[in-house]
Amino acid sequence: MPVLTEEELQKLKDKASKAEKNLKATQANQKQLQEDVEDAKTKKKGFLIGFIICLVLLIISLVIFFNSPETLGIETNSLAADEVVVKKSEIENYKASIAQLEKDLAAQHTSHPLDLNAFYAVQLGAFKKFNTRLSSDSYNIVRNANYQDFNLFTLGVFETEAEAEELRKVVKQLNFKDAFVGKYENGERVDAQF
Repeated sequence: MPVLTEEELQKLKDKASKAEKNLKATQANQKQLQEDVEDAKTKKKGFLIGFIICLVLLIISLVIFFNSPETLGIETNSLAADEVVVKKSEIENYKASIAQLEKDLAAQHTSHPLDLNAFYAVQLGAFKKFNTRLSSDSYNIVRNANYQDFNLFTLGVFETEAEAEELRKVVKQLNFKDAFVGKYENGERVDAQF
């Protein structure tokens, strides 16, 4: 058997203790790495479980919101039976149409023959005591006018004397032999064609 010197024995013991320390350090590192891997796996599982729970809660919330929002305390605008949803552009179109119709109506009122300050009419008669209106102010075809102390009753409202003359001919055929065309301004006769 070989003989070892003290020095060689000590070297071998030192190598053995160094190897043992290295082994313990390696085992400790390996244990630490395993713990880190396990910790990472646990965190990953926790995150995944948390994410899945949040996703499920979100889906449940969306389903509840779209099916019955009042359970979440969200107020919905419901339409009454006599209400309708209309686009703003459609309302603007209606407003423009109304404005155009009002403009057209105003244009008609300004050119309406009953609103003329000067017009021609066929006079049917002139009386001092008879002063009864034969129609309302809005629809007067037979108009009352004044000439000195007489109340004049005229038929028709014409812009031209020729138009009034055509009516005078028809009225004369109906035995109003004294009918004639008169020009009127602001309710007063200013001229007459007998």
